[in-house]
Amino acid sequence: MTLSPGQISSSFLHTGIGSDSHTYDVFTYWSASAIAGGPVTTIEFESWNAQKTTESLSSTLSTGSPAIPSDTAPPTPSDTQGPTGISSLVSPTDPAATRTPGPTGSPRPSTSLTSTSSPGLSNGAIAGIAVASAVAGGLLGLAIAFLLFRRRKGTGRPVQYTSVEYAGPEKGSPSVSGADPLRLNEFLLDAKPDGEIGAELRSLAHLIQQHVENNYHLQPVSNSDMLIHSLTKLGLDQYPSMTANRLAALAMDPSTRYLAIQHVIATVTFASISMDGISPVSLLPPTVAVFYSMIPPTENYRGSRQAVEVALIRWRQLSAFLLHPHRSDRTPLVPSEDASTQQAQELAVALNTFLGAFAAGDREDRYEQENHLREVIVECVTLGYLLFSQPSEYRFRFDSGGRQNVIVVCPGLEKVSDEDGRRYPSTGHSIVAPMVENI
Repeated sequence: MTLSPGQISSSFLHTGIGSDSHTYDVFTYWSASAIAGGPVTTIEFESWNAQKTTESLSSTLSTGSPAIPSDTAPPTPSDTQGPTGISSLVSPTDPAATRTPGPTGSPRPSTSLTSTSSPGLSNGAIAGIAVASAVAGGLLGLAIAFLLFRRRKGTGRPVQYTSVEYAGPEKGSPSVSGADPLRLNEFLLDAKPDGEIGAELRSLAHLIQQHVENNYHLQPVSNSDMLIHSLTKLGLDQYPSMTANRLAALAMDPSTRYLAIQHVIATVTFASISMDGISPVSLLPPTVAVFYSMIPPTENYRGSRQAVEVALIRWRQLSAFLLHPHRSDRTPLVPSEDASTQQAQELAVALNTFLGAFAAGDREDRYEQENHLREVIVECVTLGYLLFSQPSEYRFRFDSGGRQNVIVVCPGLEKVSDEDGRRYPSTGHSIVAPMVENI
């Protein structure tokens, strides 16, 4: 079988020889054959190629270097004429040239055990792939972290507060979980015994009596209309047991004047420290007074008065706790000196629209009367803050209990609900009975 020029090129491209010298011999063999123009048989080429492969392998194994081309001449091509020339595109160092053609012209693996060149990637290509892989992995990790962060942020899970601790002087330092609001009572301000509250009220009644006896005269006063108008502005026309007209008449009578003045001072002052009292000035914490004045009344036929009362008790308890500057002491809320003095001065000015007609002495005496009145009111403010801080609900009683020909010189005090907002019977739990005098 003879090989055509195309088969010559294909056989050269698939020669599996690793030695450059052997490749050169193969190239020389085919070139000489092509120049001679004679036909080249497959048997002749394979015989010559096997001889050269054996020589190259022996030299490589013995010396570690490729064999030097020998002087063995390639077989002479046959006399059959064929096409001349060879493709100049084939490189002697092309790896594909290390393949040897098989008996039928198809490429087959070479018998060579070693090779001087590797068909794998170069070191630069491997390093580039490694760097690219690292960069791609880093970018992928950043993308995943960004997506997880956005997902967690969008979920909006609320923060869970585990516990809050305060050190109370009487109940130690309990812990309370944010999920159990009922245990908040362990941190609210402590209750003061009813006996101490009643004693404080009686002491204030005696202080008011001393103030009246030392600062007002018993001389005749005739301007009843002015007195009635002043009593109305003070809110004293809202009590059915003692109208403004009758109270003005009692004040003009020297025999009942002191009793009438005590009634006016005590009623207006203690009403000003009550949540629902009728008074031109509130002596409660300013923020509390403003908020309470903004609460709308209970809806008729629809609203629950009991629910509103319980809610107000709870609001008062929490407000006293939150407004306390040292709430961990769990003591009653104490008014600041500046706030209480300013509020007391405003109330003293309002009261003197009625009391001024009975103030004794000259201008200096009137100045002393106003200062002492302000001090009495400041003491009453302290009682008001004490009652505001109590867990239970208290209420002043300004009526005489249905008794005739008497006047209340100091209101009574009763407890109307317990610490949980449960109301007592309609009569309530009396702490101090109203102090009355015959007229």
